[in-house]
Amino acid sequence: MSIHLTSLFISSILNNSVILPPRNFLYSCLLSVAAIISFSIAIVAWRRRKTGPAALSIALLMLASAWWGLTYAIHWSSLYSPFPMFWLNSTYLGVVIVPTAYLVFALHFTGNGKLLNRRTTSFLAIEPILTLVILWTDRLHGLFFSELQPANGSAILDGGFWFWLNIVYSYLLILIAFVLLARFAMKADRLSRKQAVLILLGSLVPWVSSVISVLDVAPLTDIDLTPFAFTITGAAFAFALFRLNLLTIVPMARDALVEVMTDGFFVADLRNRVVDINLAAQKYLGLNKASIGKNAEELFKNTPDLVALYRDVKDGQFEFFTEYYGQRHLDMRVVPLYDERKEFTGRLFIFRDITKRKTAEMEIKKANDQLKHQLSEIKTLQTELQRQAVRDPLTELYNRRYLEETLEKELSRADREGTTLCILMLDIDHFKAFNDTYGHRAGDAVLRELGKLLLQNTREGGDIACRYGGEEFVIVFTNTSLQHAGQRAEEFRTTFETMQVSVGEDQLSATASIGVAAFPVHGSTGEAVLHAADTALYQAKEAGRNRTVVLDHPQPRET
Repeated sequence: MSIHLTSLFISSILNNSVILPPRNFLYSCLLSVAAIISFSIAIVAWRRRKTGPAALSIALLMLASAWWGLTYAIHWSSLYSPFPMFWLNSTYLGVVIVPTAYLVFALHFTGNGKLLNRRTTSFLAIEPILTLVILWTDRLHGLFFSELQPANGSAILDGGFWFWLNIVYSYLLILIAFVLLARFAMKADRLSRKQAVLILLGSLVPWVSSVISVLDVAPLTDIDLTPFAFTITGAAFAFALFRLNLLTIVPMARDALVEVMTDGFFVADLRNRVVDINLAAQKYLGLNKASIGKNAEELFKNTPDLVALYRDVKDGQFEFFTEYYGQRHLDMRVVPLYDERKEFTGRLFIFRDITKRKTAEMEIKKANDQLKHQLSEIKTLQTELQRQAVRDPLTELYNRRYLEETLEKELSRADREGTTLCILMLDIDHFKAFNDTYGHRAGDAVLRELGKLLLQNTREGGDIACRYGGEEFVIVFTNTSLQHAGQRAEEFRTTFETMQVSVGEDQLSATASIGVAAFPVHGSTGEAVLHAADTALYQAKEAGRNRTVVLDHPQPRET
């Protein structure tokens, strides 16, 4: 854009100091081509105006250039003119706008757009407006020309006070813009510097052509080379717009807010290049300004999770871990970027440090795990307490309390279902004498072995084996006939009789007497059936012990 700006202004100086031929159709055609190029770039910039104010200033700059080239082309064609010097004077509408638009663009591009408030904008508009008014009324006062314009001239012959004032003012604006771009190019990152240098180099083309024209060293005399520079300028800006994505990837303003923000971000274009990155991102990802313009996948090769996100994801939110700036957990949001035509142009990666939150979450999880473990231990203890509350600690059989709680329930169910419930009452023969002879340690060993025998030979969930007290045991058989219960009781007795219990170096044995009774044959309550079983047990004891007695049932033969 600065190419048009500079060439327009310098060409205006040439036009005011050189008498050109009244008609030159070839020169007019070349100027028309330059105008078309400028107008085309203005349309492109206008369509991309949503990318930022710099695009609008480019559009204005190129539109002014197009106006200058078109009106100057008409002037050289000499096809039509309302009055002498009309088209030549009309070029100044573009000439006075170009320096201002160029400065506005430079301010926006270098991140100094905040200087363009209402006051400075109004100030910049004063001189162009006054210049146009003084130019078109010059025949009344002669401020723009030192002599009156000739009626049939094809160029402005001489400049007056305001003419030179306009030149100085315009050059001052151009100089300020050049200084801003040059300083930006020296301080900017690699990709931004490349853009700024391209603009500066493009601006030199019409300057060189103007110097050649001023020194009159052009191959063809009386021909201004500036229009030819317009074609080069248009090509340069087309490259900047479409090859480097000048308008769609202009780096974000490096203002205080962006640089001091704790959230990091970087922008990636369609060619997988990092085109902008703030200080927070540089810190967390181990990058620097030199990273801009480089391939992101190569930059993040030491962070595989981030590479996977960069390669495959357009939109989403993720967490990843990095060790560039200590051990950090980062939360990343990937935002797709689109131009005004809704075409995908790149991605914005925004992330924040969530290390404190993750640490807190892990501490909470650890505390929850500990709590779950403690609750599990409490539950285990509760289960053990419940087990101990209903189990005999020596034999692992149910205790008398459990028997009293469940017997009535089992009797009620047997009554509902019309089934028989049998109770076996077992007592170890001469157990007191056994303890007195071999000691309580031996007695406990015998009780434990008997408990194992009963546990292994009763149905889980169907039979109830209990230590009723001391050496006395009760087994409840549900849904079992009296005859079958007697057979089971006899099996217990004979097996116990043959068991050898090791106590130290001794192999000891004992016998047991068993009484069997049934519901509802021998009683309608648990207490009654237990009493009946105890009666049968008493009969077994009276009959000589080591035997099974089924109440009101033929007793088994003594072994």
